[in-house]
Amino acid sequence: MKRQQPERRIQLQIIKYLKMKGYACGKIKTTGARRGKYWISDPYNFKGIADLIVFTPALHFIEVKAPGGRQSEDQKQFQQFCEAAKVPYLLAYSLDDVIQIFP
Repeated sequence: MKRQQPERRIQLQIIKYLKMKGYACGKIKTTGARRGKYWISDPYNFKGIADLIVFTPALHFIEVKAPGGRQSEDQKQFQQFCEAAKVPYLLAYSLDDVIQIFP
């Protein structure tokens, strides 16, 4: 049985919506790769980086969580980096959260 991945569904809804609104956006590869039965993390990835990137033309990051999901410590730290650099960061639990920011 295939494991449900509600965050992926929400990410796809957000990407489709933002592209429909005319924004350039996409998913940031945040995982490693499977090598046989082992999962190898990519040492070049930025730990905690958000799931999605949007150009409006300003740069925005969106971290997507399923309802009830929580950020990891690395994700919280990335959010702090964004806030310190005045780069917009959104923690979204649904498409509705994104629609409020990008009507």
